[in-house]
Formats: sequence, C-alpha cells, structure tokens
Amino acid sequence: MNNSWGYNITDLKYKSEKELIHYLVKAAGNNANLLMNVGPRPDGTFPDIAVQRYKAMGDWLKVYGESIYGTRGGLVTPRDWGVTTQKENRLYVHILNCKDKSLYLPTNGKKVKSARVFLDKKPVKFTQDADGVLLKLDKVPDELDYVVELELK
Repeated sequence: MNNSWGYNITDLKYKSEKELIHYLVKAAGNNANLLMNVGPRPDGTFPDIAVQRYKAMGDWLKVYGESIYGTRGGLVTPRDWGVTTQKENRLYVHILNCKDKSLYLPTNGKKVKSARVFLDKKPVKFTQDADGVLLKLDKVPDELDYVVELELK
C-alpha cells in the first residue's frame, strides 16, 4: 500500500484510494490477482491509513464487485483508457482515463445486444460495425472507475 514490503515506520507514502482501486481493476482486466501487503506495527495493530484504504476498497467492491469477482480479462485487451472484464455474455468496460465522450471497442465479431451504465443502469447509446462497437457516452467520464456493462449476443 506504500513503498515498503512490510512495516516501515518512516514510509508514509501510501497510495491513494484511486490508485489502489485502479491497481485492482487493471489486475482483473489483465487476468491477474492483486496482492496488497500491509505490515503490522510492533504491537500487532495496523496503521489507521491502511485500514481506511482497505475499507474504501471494500466499499467500492460492495457496489462494483460484480464487475470484478468471478470475471476474467475481457475480449477487449487493456488500453490506455482502461480495461475490460468479462463473465459469460457480460462485458464490463472499466473506463479509468478517457478524454472523450465516445469510445470504440474492437469486439472480434461479437455483437452487442445492450449497453448501460453499471451504476445507475441508464442505457448507453452505441453503434456497431463488423469490427466493433462505438459507445456514445453522455459525458466525459471523470469518476474513479466509470463502468459500462455490455450484454453480448
């Protein structure tokens, strides 16, 4: 969570909630696991900031866990804007860094049945061609992780 492997009283450079959640999402999108190490203090307790970071990640997973737990890296390989995860015919598009209101996803011939914002279930407009799908977002995403759920045919 900081820059040390184990407890180091002088290492106070803890990663932000955003950084840690991005590590988790990118790990899932790359078919990997995330191991987060926090060393206890000499008295066996954990630093308050570490506990706060774990709680924040747990709160995030309560909302977005479906897009992480039991998934594999999605059919769209990791990109500069983020990653995808997939479970059966559900493709979760994790937009971590997007500068535009549209996003093109190469889908290797797979067709999209529907698209919606994961959090509020609002429909996302899209167009398809033979090679992929163009998502037309209502805004430039600036959330910690803007997730669009695609249902594939």
